[in-house]
Amino acid sequence: MDEQEMFARLDRLGNGDRAALKREAGVMLSQANGRAIRIFYQCLPGGVPVWQEDRWFAAACFHCLWEPEEKGRQPLESIFYQMGRDDQMSGSLSHRLESLLDQSWEEDGYLLSKLSRLIKLVRARGIPVDCVSLLRDLLYWNGERQTVQRKWARALYLKPDDEDKEGE
Repeated sequence: MDEQEMFARLDRLGNGDRAALKREAGVMLSQANGRAIRIFYQCLPGGVPVWQEDRWFAAACFHCLWEPEEKGRQPLESIFYQMGRDDQMSGSLSHRLESLLDQSWEEDGYLLSKLSRLIKLVRARGIPVDCVSLLRDLLYWNGERQTVQRKWARALYLKPDDEDKEGE
């Protein structure tokens, strides 16, 4: 299945359909309104397992928070790296990410609600998220080795080497 296919379909939607998905950002598919569900299934590529549909829906709704022509979409770990270097932002972001890292993706939507707040914080900073990358991260979120959580934490919490300061 091709993730790009769904996002290309989302980008071709009319403003009203995109707004319907945008309003459902942070809501589990099982709790979404009928219009958003219809639009989502019209864009979803075939072959997506049912157990993954909530994650695809989340990524689709988050994608619609930005205009289709938005350039410079970045993976969350790149955004975390940039925002983690901003002293005014790093405390709030650090707390939000820390609480997110302890969660697993469950049917109750708790992780999604936490992630939604984090995405909206990023959006308020004017940084567009690469939702293809986000979808891949969500699909592997519950992995035994926690590779996604470690990747995000490394981006935010790992500080650059002191070598940068020595050159000054």
